[in-house]
Amino acid sequence: MSVTFYPAGHLGDNDPQVNVNNANAATLLDLLGHDTEFPGGVEPAPDFLGRVLTALALIDSATDDAHGRPPVTDGRMVYGGRSPGHLAMRLRDLHDLAVWAHNRRADVAWG
Repeated sequence: MSVTFYPAGHLGDNDPQVNVNNANAATLLDLLGHDTEFPGGVEPAPDFLGRVLTALALIDSATDDAHGRPPVTDGRMVYGGRSPGHLAMRLRDLHDLAVWAHNRRADVAWG
């Protein structure tokens, strides 16, 4: 399962989208100050962009993104790891999406 961030109202083939797995979506939404229990929403692009810029500025103190996260096995379930710098990379992707949406007066949606 995954969560996709996209410009609301724009569903063209060339429109930017950022797709992340549920675990990374929960971490990103938490970093952005959004509800992680229901991973769906819409926000004006300038507000979303502000949240992304704040998260990028605080990424090193708010997470251990520089070291990543190893996979964890719990019985037969394996929870995937995260390579070092992955959250920062995804935040940069969200930044690009937010700027694109802002330039087109669109909101940013996710779900």
